[in-house]
Amino acid sequence: MDEHDTLSCLLIEDNVADARLIQYMLDDADGARLTFTQAFALSEALDLLSRDSYDVILLDLSLPDSSGLKTLDSVHRARADIAIVVLTGMDATDVAIGAVQRGAQDYLVKGHGDGQLVKRSILYAVERHRANQRLLLAEAAFRNIDTGLMVTDAAGKVVRVNAAFCRATGYDSADVVGGQPNILKSGVHDPAFYEELWRELRETGAWEGEIWNRRKDGKVYPEWLRINVVRDEGGGIAGYVAIFSDITFRRRAEQELLRQATTDPLTGLANRQLFARLLTSTIEQATRYHRSAALLFIDLDGFKQVNDTAGHAVGDAVLREIATRLRGAVRISDEVARLGGDEFVVILPEVRDREVASSVAEKLLQEVSRPFTPDLDAASLTASIGVAMVPDDGVTYESLLRAADTAMYRAKRTGKNGISFFSGEAAAC
Repeated sequence: MDEHDTLSCLLIEDNVADARLIQYMLDDADGARLTFTQAFALSEALDLLSRDSYDVILLDLSLPDSSGLKTLDSVHRARADIAIVVLTGMDATDVAIGAVQRGAQDYLVKGHGDGQLVKRSILYAVERHRANQRLLLAEAAFRNIDTGLMVTDAAGKVVRVNAAFCRATGYDSADVVGGQPNILKSGVHDPAFYEELWRELRETGAWEGEIWNRRKDGKVYPEWLRINVVRDEGGGIAGYVAIFSDITFRRRAEQELLRQATTDPLTGLANRQLFARLLTSTIEQATRYHRSAALLFIDLDGFKQVNDTAGHAVGDAVLREIATRLRGAVRISDEVARLGGDEFVVILPEVRDREVASSVAEKLLQEVSRPFTPDLDAASLTASIGVAMVPDDGVTYESLLRAADTAMYRAKRTGKNGISFFSGEAAAC
């Protein structure tokens, strides 16, 4: 604050002569200029404070409608955000101490000191109060924010944590203050992860990203973490501030959205979109490592009749049962998907030859034709299966799916309830 600044002052003083003298003294003193608004009684002052704001309040404790420390209490309760300097005729040590204890920044006695002393006291009071207000607001934010906060010194020793940190991690403040942040380490990340974190922190002064930490009860959870270097005025490292949010709910929501986007809602199998990615990946892996893979295209025989005679509810139940049977009949490394309607596909990412693929297809035929429970009227249900091999019948998603589909229709035409391999010319890449 310099002499070119202007501060607004609410002068609460009922004596006109004293008020003029105070203003004259302060105008003549060095330092920031003061503009005055005068209130002659407590009630008038409280009305002004309810409507306007000021940088400082210069308060006489003896007013027509209030006296003593009760006057200060009333003003402080009304506007604790404004610096208060008591300037009164009461020269009593106990009153002065009580005034400072109740929120006054300073206590001055009329006639004891010149205008320069009073102005200096006012300017110091404003600066102290502003600093205290900043600290008070920062402390309130630290305590009440829903985001977890951890403060460490330059050596990494924990200095403070807030309530949100304790709620998220399960640790009390006493558990972590004085220790190292690695109490939260989950074991999910390798040393290289932390080395890169500290490298970026040293070079840029900040690091932000997703990290897995461990709660006091041992549960591992994901959080979004930002760490900032705190530097002093000379540029030295004074400490670190870590701000984090538990993103377990967000991760679950993302996983649910991914599940909905990639899963057939009726059967729980992979849907067409996920199947396309899985098949493309299988072809790429088989081609790169010179392995054989197979695609089985399955179409149910007689399913339309089930829907027509027993209804769509039974039809849906049959499809769910077929999906369960197909999934249970193949290896965990094999993929089963529903393309839509009564069409299913099975990806065999590693098969030695056609005989192995044929053996799996035979097993699937048997699973489909097994009797259903009495409430599912689908006793005559069978399947037609077309088989296409990688790399013989195609090395792209489109060519392999087309080959398996063609083979399936050949199985349909030759009597259904059977298996057919693609026998045409290999599809173009």
